[in-house]
Amino acid sequence: MRKKYQKRAVSLKCTQAIIFARVSSKRQKDEGISLEVQEENTTQYCKENGLKVIARYSIDESSTHGDRAVFHEMINFAAKCEGKVAIVVAYVDRLQRLPEDSYYVESLRRSGKVEIHFIKERLIITKDSAATELTFWNMFVMFANAQVNSQTDKVKASLAKNWSLGKWQGTAPLGYLNKKDDDNKSIIVVDPVRAPIIKRLYQEYATGLHTIKSVWCLAKELGLYTRVKKKKGCFVTRNTVYEILTNPFYYGEMCVKGELIQHIYEPLVSKELFNKVQEIFVKNGTHNRTNIKEIAKNSYTFRKMIRCKECGCLITPEKKIKRSGREYVYLRCGHSKEICHQGVVNEKDIVEQLKTEVLDRLTLPLSLQEALKNQLLKNLNDTSQFNAMFKAKITSKINELKVKEDNLLDFYLEGKLPQSTYETKKAAIDREMDELKATAEKYKTIDTDMKKTITKVITMAVNISNIFDKATPDKQNQLLRLLITDCQLNGKRLEYTLKTPFDKLVACKNYQDWSQVAVENLGEFEKICC
Repeated sequence: MRKKYQKRAVSLKCTQAIIFARVSSKRQKDEGISLEVQEENTTQYCKENGLKVIARYSIDESSTHGDRAVFHEMINFAAKCEGKVAIVVAYVDRLQRLPEDSYYVESLRRSGKVEIHFIKERLIITKDSAATELTFWNMFVMFANAQVNSQTDKVKASLAKNWSLGKWQGTAPLGYLNKKDDDNKSIIVVDPVRAPIIKRLYQEYATGLHTIKSVWCLAKELGLYTRVKKKKGCFVTRNTVYEILTNPFYYGEMCVKGELIQHIYEPLVSKELFNKVQEIFVKNGTHNRTNIKEIAKNSYTFRKMIRCKECGCLITPEKKIKRSGREYVYLRCGHSKEICHQGVVNEKDIVEQLKTEVLDRLTLPLSLQEALKNQLLKNLNDTSQFNAMFKAKITSKINELKVKEDNLLDFYLEGKLPQSTYETKKAAIDREMDELKATAEKYKTIDTDMKKTITKVITMAVNISNIFDKATPDKQNQLLRLLITDCQLNGKRLEYTLKTPFDKLVACKNYQDWSQVAVENLGEFEKICC
């Protein structure tokens, strides 16, 4: 054998391995495929085949839900390893159950970086695997995916049947408990400790003498704890109290996919009492279940603002409430068009990016704000200087358009341009010239209202970071729409375009030039307040 072929054969030999084990349910743990059993089998396999174990990944998660963070961590580790590495798993479906999971593994396999060892199926997939082996691999993944889809259909059918019978699915609302009956079937019973407190909260709020805050304080006084009482003081949050007082479950109906269905459990309050509480919410200006969708439209800072750079899908904000009561908002790609690798991003990270790159660069200390306003008013009051500058700018643009128009006519007369095209382009140039002349006439003088408008925009700009911090999410959304456009999420960073005139303000290295920017862009500043 020639030396170059001998050398290539040695370099392709795999001597190291990554062990990957996964379970996704208690049933799997009890059926002999627990993490311990998988680790034992894969370790023994590596020992018998001379593979040195360099990393182990054992996780308890579903392969069809969430971001599979540990799976991607394992893939990234394999990509960074020196030399070829084997990924050893007990079964195909322990590694992957969805076709898109193959994308990450396949790219490494094709490059010769990894090979995959499936113990039960007695299958080793490498860069040089035959078509039959690859077909078997794809078939095993397809079977696993079919099993997932079948299970999903069964779960959906079970849920629909139980809902039609008035049975609640999942964790019972506060005031009720999940129990097992004599036949070991799941049931829901009234919580003897929390149910009386919840009744009291309804009765108190129905008097019309309470706010959400005061009834929340009453709940704490009465000792309304969440189910997880790991430490002293784990009371329900104000948001939880609101959810209790607006949940139709307590009078006998459960909300399923936006529809109310009568349930079979003992109600805690009457429907009359529930309706009275809702009437008070409306009277006090607090939204209830009848208009919650309308209020929720603008409840997120980045609602309908960002799209995924990779697949173009709308990035959706999603609120998560931890057991501690703290709320977090995450930005998630819909992944509705095609396979996309965009992960979930914490909204706070994007806010911090914008504060650093835009908001903080616009905001000025109070000591400098007054000086800027004075300079701005001085420039606006100097009508002769403004008119000369503005007239020169308009004249320059009109002259440019005249040159374009002359060139267009030359092309037409030389027969290089059809008459229809010439007339269309000439009409566009004429419109632009008319707009410039109208603008020149409009800003021939700067009246008091115009001065107020420009000053208002500059005042907002130099305080934008402070205003943003104190604003509600819907107000933050409005502020950001004034500042940025064409927003795309690329990994953990937001790509965007700054709107005029804020792009010019941010580009200024010296804030003292802002007054001149304002004078030169009166039209853009005026649009902000329209």
